[in-house]
Amino acid sequence: MYTPVEFSEADYPQVKYQRRQQFWDPIRLALFTLAIAAIIGIAIGIVTHFVVEDDKSFYYLASFKVTNIKYKENYGIRTSREFIERSHQIERMMSTIFRWPSRGGRFIKSHVIKISPDEHGVNIFMVLIFRYPSTDSVERIKKTIERTLYQSLQTKRFPLTINESSFTLTHINSKNMRKLLTNRCGIRLTSSKMPLPAISSTERIAHGRETAMEGEWPWQVSLQLRGVGHQCGATLISSTWLLTAAHCFRRNKDPSQWIASFGATLAMPSVQRSVGKIIVYENYHTETNENDIALVQLTKLVEFSGSVQRVCLPDSSLKLPPNTSVFVTGFGSTVNNGPMQNILRQARVETISNDVCNRKDVYNGLITSGMLCAGFMEGKVDACQGDSGGPLVYSDHGTWYLVGIVSWGRSCGLPKKPGVYTRVTRYRDWIASKTGI
Repeated sequence: MYTPVEFSEADYPQVKYQRRQQFWDPIRLALFTLAIAAIIGIAIGIVTHFVVEDDKSFYYLASFKVTNIKYKENYGIRTSREFIERSHQIERMMSTIFRWPSRGGRFIKSHVIKISPDEHGVNIFMVLIFRYPSTDSVERIKKTIERTLYQSLQTKRFPLTINESSFTLTHINSKNMRKLLTNRCGIRLTSSKMPLPAISSTERIAHGRETAMEGEWPWQVSLQLRGVGHQCGATLISSTWLLTAAHCFRRNKDPSQWIASFGATLAMPSVQRSVGKIIVYENYHTETNENDIALVQLTKLVEFSGSVQRVCLPDSSLKLPPNTSVFVTGFGSTVNNGPMQNILRQARVETISNDVCNRKDVYNGLITSGMLCAGFMEGKVDACQGDSGGPLVYSDHGTWYLVGIVSWGRSCGLPKKPGVYTRVTRYRDWIASKTGI
C-alpha cells in the first residue's frame, strides 16, 4: 500500500528578496502608463479575436471511386480485417493530402464508413473532419477542401488511384456525423462528437488518473449485483453482448440478479440494462485461472452514442509484440483491497511476453497460451480488485481492439508481478460460435 508523500515548509524554504528603491520621474511614469495601456489593448484584441474567430468543427461526407483495387466480399463486413486494413490505408492517404493547414483551417480526422463494389474498382464513403474559424462558410470550406484534394492528386503519387470526377463532398451536421461513425466499432467520441486520439497516461488505475471525459472509453461496462453494487468490469462488443471474466460469476450465475451499467461514473450511469443470459466458457478452471472468459447478453439492446460504443474484436491472427502500449480501465480499487471507485480510471501499460512472465521470479510457469501479461516489471502501474472482467485495449490507427480481459495477478502493482489478462484472440472462434460476432 502506498502512502502519500507530505512536504513541510522546510522542504520549500521561502526566498527573501531585497527591496529596490523605487524611482519614478514624470517621464518614466508616463511611459509606463502607455506601456500598460498598450498591453491591455493587445490583450483585449486577442480575446476579441478568439471570441469572434473561434474555431469550429466542420463535417463532410465524401464519396469517390478507387480504380486500382478490386472489391472483396469481406469489405462489406465492417469488423473484418480486410475492411479495417483497407480503411486504414485510405485514411492515411487522406491525412497525407490534408495534413497541412489551408487558409486558416486544419484537418482533424477521417473515417471510412463504407466500401462498396463498382465495375471499375470500389466506391468509398467516408467522413472528413476539419477545424475552421466559425465565421467561414460551409461552401467556402468545401471549395478549399476540393481544391486541396485535386492539387494533391495531380502533384503527388499515391498507392490508390482516385477518380477525380467521381469525388463528391456533402456537408453534414454533428448529429448525422455521429450516426455514421457509430456504425463502426472501436471509435471514441467526446461529448462534442470529436474523435479522440490515443492518450498517453502512464499512471496506474491504482493511484492513477480519472478519465478525462465522458466517452473516452465508451465500451466500458460495470457489472452490478442488484442491491449490492459494482462487482466486475465488462466490455461492450455489440448492441446486446458483453465480454467479461468467468470468475465474476463464481458466486452468482443467476442473470436476473445482474445489471449492466454504462458510462464513466457509477453514481450517474448513462444507460442501464438488465442481463438476460450468462455464458461461462465450458472449460474454465478456477484453480489455474485458465479460460477465464464469459459472455453476457442484455435483455434489451443499447443504442450507440458518444458515451456508449462497442469495441472491435481482433482477428484471431493478431499478435502484439512485447512492449506494445495497451490501455486498461476500470472502477476497481486504487490500492490492494481498497474500496471501489465511482469514477472510471485508466492506465497505460505494456505487453510482456509469456516467456518473461513465466520466469521463476515472475509467475513461475503459471501463464498459459490463453493468457496475456501486461504492466511493467518494476510494478506500480496495474489493474486491481474490482477491475476484473474489464477491457485491455489496443489502438491501431485510431481503431480500438479488445485484446485482453482483466483476469488475475498477485496483489496490485508489485514488482515482477504484472497483471494477467485473458488473451481474446485465443477465444475468437468461441465468441463467434456463441454470438455470431
